[in-house]
Amino acid sequence: MSTPSTFQEAYQILQTNAQTIENSDVLDIDGLVQTVEQSIDAYKICLARIQAVEQALDKAFDDVKE
Repeated sequence: MSTPSTFQEAYQILQTNAQTIENSDVLDIDGLVQTVEQSIDAYKICLARIQAVEQALDKAFDDVKE
């Protein structure tokens, strides 16, 4: 699977992987490492986008205060 390029794509991967693990009667131990690595990559993308938005909002509000 390719690396997600947007928050929405990364978030969807996290949701899908979480549901897959949660709903599995038998955990696919062979695919677990790949699923976890994919989830970590998606999490990093989500976190980076959230931090970028927080910084932009902080700057916008700082500009308003001045």
